[in-house]
Parts: sequence; C-alpha cells; structure tokens
Amino acid sequence: MSYVYKLRGRIDSNNAKQFESEILSEYGKHGDLVLDAKELEYISSAGLRVLLKLRKMQDELEITNVSHYICDILEVTGFDNLLTVRTALREVCIENCKLIGKGGNGSVYRISDDEIIKVYTQNTLPESIENERRLGKSAFIAGVPTAIAYDTVKVGDSLGIVFEMVKGDVIASKFMNEPENFDMYAKKYAQLFKEIHTIDLSEKGLPTTKQIYTGYLSHLDEWYDEKELECLKRFIESIPEKNTMVHGDFHTNNIMVQGDELLIIDMAEISCGNPIFDLASSYYAHSLNPRRSPDSVMRYLNVTADIAIRLWDVMMRYYFDTDDSKKIEKYNSVIEGFCMLKEALIPAIWVNMPNEHKKYAVEDAKKHFFSRSEELLEKLDEMLG
Repeated sequence: MSYVYKLRGRIDSNNAKQFESEILSEYGKHGDLVLDAKELEYISSAGLRVLLKLRKMQDELEITNVSHYICDILEVTGFDNLLTVRTALREVCIENCKLIGKGGNGSVYRISDDEIIKVYTQNTLPESIENERRLGKSAFIAGVPTAIAYDTVKVGDSLGIVFEMVKGDVIASKFMNEPENFDMYAKKYAQLFKEIHTIDLSEKGLPTTKQIYTGYLSHLDEWYDEKELECLKRFIESIPEKNTMVHGDFHTNNIMVQGDELLIIDMAEISCGNPIFDLASSYYAHSLNPRRSPDSVMRYLNVTADIAIRLWDVMMRYYFDTDDSKKIEKYNSVIEGFCMLKEALIPAIWVNMPNEHKKYAVEDAKKHFFSRSEELLEKLDEMLG
C-alpha cells in the first residue's frame, strides 16, 4: 500500500524548495506516495513543478480529497491529465428529506426544489457509483432524456449522487396517486421506452450489452456444465448487434416526471446493444414477476402488480404499433424466452441474492431457455426485423 503524504496550507514560490526536499525525502523512505490534499489551501506553478518531478518518478500519482478550488487549478493547468485526481466528497444530510423512490441498489430523496439525491446501499462499490455518474454524463451528452448528474457525495456511511434540475416525482407515484391520469402517463412512459431505442450510442465509449452479458459467464461455473455455458455464450454472440441505447433497468422507480417531460435517473446499467435486452428486462419487471410474485412488486416498483401488468400492455401496443392481441401474445412469448436468458445469468448479476433464489432462477432457465434457444433467435429476427 502506498504511503499517504499530506499536503498542507499554501505551496508557492516561498516554500516550494522546502516542499520539494520534504516530499522527495518521503519518497526515498517509502517509495510510491499518495497525496492527501484535504488541508491544501493553494498550490502555485512552483508547487506543481514539484508534483511533476514526483510524477516522473512514479508510474502513477494519485491525489485525494481535492477541493473544488484546487481541482480547478489542476484542470486549468492540465495536471488533471497527469495525476489521478479524487475530489473531496461534500457531506449531505437527508434527515427530514422526502423519500420519492426506492430500488434495489438505493433510494432517491428530494433535498431541495432543484436537486434530488440517489443514496446507494452500503455494499455498493464506489467505483460502481462513479461509473454510473460517468455513464449518465455520456448519455446526457448523447441526447438521452436524463437528469444531470452533478457530484458524488457522502450521506452518513453511504455514498450518493446529486442530480440537478429535476422537479417532480418518480412516475410510480403518478400511477398510484392519479389513477384518472393513468392513460396519459402510460403513453408517455411507453413513448420514452421506445425513444431510447432510437438513440445511437456508437462511438460514445460505452460497453456493449453483449460484452456485459458474456462477462457474466465467467462467474457461472458452479451453476452450469461446460455444454450449457457454451450454449449461453453462443446464444449471446448470435443476437444481432445494434448501436442503440439499452437502459438495462427501465421501470417506474427509475423514471421521473418533470413538467411534461420524463427523465431517466438511473444509468447504472446503460450500454449499447439490441433493444431485445431492454424488452426482456422490462418484461420481467412489469409482467413476469407481477404474475409470479404479485406481493413483491410494490417493494421494487412502488406500484401494484395490476398497474404493472396494465402498463406493460400499453408499452407493447405502443412499441409495436398494434392493437392485435394475438400479435402481442406472440411477441410476449418471444420476449419471455429472452427474459429466461437474464434469469440464467442471475447468480452472476445479483451476487448478493440468497442462494435458494439463485437456484430457483437457474432451474427455471434450464427448464424454459435451453430447449428454445435456436427458435428464439429465429423469432427475434421476425419480430424486430
């Protein structure tokens, strides 16, 4: 582990020589250093030249707890490209703040008229949180209707992301509290779901959905034999590649209503790929799980099982532009088959899930997926073209 060297006060031309002597002496004693800037008030070009000298001696130089002021200095001088800069996290108190949504990896609170905060569960890795913030930024720039992710903050012993310019509630509350407006919100919800699959995310530096799904296979050795794993790999690789956005977790707790606009507030699983991945994931949330376990729906979606099922019907009719019930039934059958692919991967996707639930998912996938894999690919081509 690298030795932590604390930067203090002002470092400028008056003390740069002394600073250089001290920090290089510490490097000689301990080897690679990590710099803690929590108590650093200012650093001039003379101080930065010392950091540059140290950077040339280390393969990588990390500076932590960087204030926004010091961060601005590093950005203006280009040093943010030479150092690994980790900004200091401001602390946010959510006491007495309104809870407006809750999902599997965190809860969303209203902290002001212009800000909300997503507070992650304590077992969520910091790099996963930062990755969601980065993905959200990339998505916003690409034109995805999403809330603007601002900074990562501390909330007690947890971490959170503050989102700016979001005034409203998650759409789940609209479905529950305004039944007279169900049709209006359901149509908007369905429009957004279809719209994201028209957004081209190629060359945006995002992972492909197929890469993500293939990556899960290396964690499934204890659940499947070699032949089954090869079947899963072959199936994933055979799904036609697309360059469109895949949200990965589109449901009523991840969509906010802001005036006449709907915004996506969860970007943890965004990728670039075939819409079938989203159709399958949302089918599980809105249709399959509500029919299998209706009592669990409120816990995950904040709507009743009946509302979720009605909503999926609107989504399908709008997505495929048809009121033909037989066609909808046929498409649902194909989507449910692809839903079984994600179910097959559950032990790798939700590692903290109880083993009995993982076992059920694997057994269900073995029963319903493997025998249909070739047929599903043919029907997918027919369904999506």
